Amino acid sequence: MMAKTFLSAAWRNLILANYVIDPLLLKKYLPCRTELDTFNDEHYVSLVAFLFQNVKVLGIAFPFHTNFEEVN
Repeated sequence: MMAKTFLSAAWRNLILANYVIDPLLLKKYLPCRTELDTFNDEHYVSLVAFLFQNVKVLGIAFPFHTNFEEVN
């Protein structure tokens, strides 16, 4: 038996903004026992914005929740 896809959608107009940041600024916001990732001895924060289109949950499109902007 095949598992049904939980969430399907298209990402459009994607923009990524990545910034180097001092890890000491972030540590106070981390949950207990969470560690920051390091890349080339730097720490980054990212802003991701996109248009979510044709969103379906378990194959069902919910009115007013199929096309919307999202920022992470």
